Amino acid sequence: MTTRVLIVDDRPTNLRIYAQFVTIMGEKYSAVTFADPVEALHWLRNNSADLLIVDYRMPQMNGAEFIKKVRSMSTGNDVPAIVITAHQDRECRLSALDAGATDFLQSPVSHVEFCNRAMSLLSKSEKSVNLRQRASEIERKHAAVGEQAEDTNTGKSMLEQIIDTIPIMINATDRSGKCLFTNAYQSALFDKTPDQMVGHEFSDFLEPQLKRNSDRRNDIVLKSGQAIPHYEEKFTSDGVDLIFHCNKSPLLNHKGETIGVLTTAVDITARKFAEEHRTHLALHDMLTGLPNRVLLAEKVRTAIETCTNSEEEAALLLLDLDRFKTINDTRGHHTGDTLLREVAERLTSILGPSDFAARIGGDEFAIILNNISGAETINSRCLKILSAINEPYSISGVDQVIGASIGVSLIPEDGNEYEELLRMADLAMYDAKANGRNCHRFFSEGMNQIAQANAALENELRDAISQKQFALEYQPIVDAKSLEYVGLEALIRWDHPKKGRLLPQQFIQVADDTGLMDILGKWVIGEVCRQIRVSEEDGIILPRVAINVSPRQFQNQNVCEEILRNIEENGIEPSKIVVEITEELLLDNNERVSNTLNKLRNAGVGISIDDFGTGYSSLQYLRDLPANCLKIDRTFISRIEHSPADRAIIGTIAHLAHALDMRVIAEGVENDAQLELLKVSGCDEIQGFKIARPQKADDLPRLFENAGFGTARSAGGS
Repeated sequence: MTTRVLIVDDRPTNLRIYAQFVTIMGEKYSAVTFADPVEALHWLRNNSADLLIVDYRMPQMNGAEFIKKVRSMSTGNDVPAIVITAHQDRECRLSALDAGATDFLQSPVSHVEFCNRAMSLLSKSEKSVNLRQRASEIERKHAAVGEQAEDTNTGKSMLEQIIDTIPIMINATDRSGKCLFTNAYQSALFDKTPDQMVGHEFSDFLEPQLKRNSDRRNDIVLKSGQAIPHYEEKFTSDGVDLIFHCNKSPLLNHKGETIGVLTTAVDITARKFAEEHRTHLALHDMLTGLPNRVLLAEKVRTAIETCTNSEEEAALLLLDLDRFKTINDTRGHHTGDTLLREVAERLTSILGPSDFAARIGGDEFAIILNNISGAETINSRCLKILSAINEPYSISGVDQVIGASIGVSLIPEDGNEYEELLRMADLAMYDAKANGRNCHRFFSEGMNQIAQANAALENELRDAISQKQFALEYQPIVDAKSLEYVGLEALIRWDHPKKGRLLPQQFIQVADDTGLMDILGKWVIGEVCRQIRVSEEDGIILPRVAINVSPRQFQNQNVCEEILRNIEENGIEPSKIVVEITEELLLDNNERVSNTLNKLRNAGVGISIDDFGTGYSSLQYLRDLPANCLKIDRTFISRIEHSPADRAIIGTIAHLAHALDMRVIAEGVENDAQLELLKVSGCDEIQGFKIARPQKADDLPRLFENAGFGTARSAGGS
């Protein structure tokens, strides 16, 4: 007899592929395909299918709606149904489960997984059907015997016939365990007739473990006279596992005495399968299949309890992929998703049987290392994890390399609460990122103290923003040859009510980490544009002013619109503003950042690359981005008097910048020797204490009076 698989998918290509998969399953299997679910429902009214394969997303109706309609048919209630969904369709899966879906396949589907899932469901379904058919055959034979013996009053009663017919296993045993009665459905499970079982030890028909379970429960019922309701038991028949919901209760005689045990069992295999899917969805990440944050919390608490009650040690690792966002933005979300799945597979493959890995969000994973013996073991395991992750990934024919930063907290040494251990591992992970990335760091109390101090500083920053405690200072930039003022750099200052005027390095990192830099950045843009306008109204023409814009502002704000809006509102020339960006932003370069910089440059705003030479310099970035200034980092300047190598580097950078039509600015110039060497090296502009210290806004008129740019000498900037 042919087993029919009904396939419903609105895409013809998928229909052909899935039909081929069915052919691979064997000659006894045949595929019936429909691109229209309405037509498939019409076909089912007059035909039967043994398995449904349904795509979830279809234009006429979704997979859940289709299955719900099938389940409402008299012949469709027990047909197993597999729904095909995308990677992260959690809500779709829950909807399909509610409608009666049995299992799921994740698109794209491999033929191995398709065949394995389909044949497993068909085996379970076929076994349940065979049990019912076998029970019906036994009942018909008994009914025929009953009709022949009707005149002798030995036939079955109507109640007995009903009991034999219902798809529930029922048996009764006496106090010694002998079978007093069993219905046809029960005996069919063991491929027996009721007559072949009555009078025999019932437990002899059971597997050893089931026999022990049944005998133990029977003893409890016989001794206590109380029922044992609602337990589950697994029966294996012909290699197929079936799950039954069981009850045991006392079998009483007419005097109310317990003379045996009555057992009933209902087949809940399909329902149990759906429940397991629902539980899996609640505890696992849809994309990678790894456990999620909920299951991680449970496993960490178990590890804490185990370590507390024994001398064992464990470690919680928090792993964050380095610069994953750049890959996601430049190569697309499909590549990002593929990369995350492959990282998950590598983690799973290198962890031990007692270890645990979870994906807890975005590009962040958590690992529990159990049964460790000291820091050296953890060091070795972390290096092994990093080595595995660092191996190239081939995605769509293109190699992709990525690193990871790992933070480690020790169980129970660093704490005995899940949230606290996770927080400590998080602090250690950020320390790893701050120390070059692609490495691991252990939590230390010093990190905790820094975190506490940063938390206090964050609160103070919020108060400072609301109380307008910030101000700008402007450091002049001069032409290297004439020493005339050609520009200013706006530098933020915090007038702290207790600590006095604070420099950016004392608070800017916390502001950036907490998102407060978004607010401060907007304020700086607006304040610089306002200062240029106010100065012009007072007859003071300021040169261009450079504004530092952090990578975070480019990620979270519409920087271009913010700058151009302030320029327009204040009625100033766009050339008066220069946006200073860092090499970190260049490394995270994507199409959106490039478009923003090009739009600013086309509007007349200058673009300057700050701190060049200390980060991730790339000739490709210099060639492709619309920068017109390049600022050499002060670390090279500080060594120029004594280091021929640094002088050569500065000269090379200047030559390269000039070839790309950029002006070169040297920052951090502090003495005459540095100034002269920088002139010779080809630097176009100079900034530093040798020229002038940062000036308060009120002091700018003194430098730029009479609508002209003064010189460093006449301004007394030395």
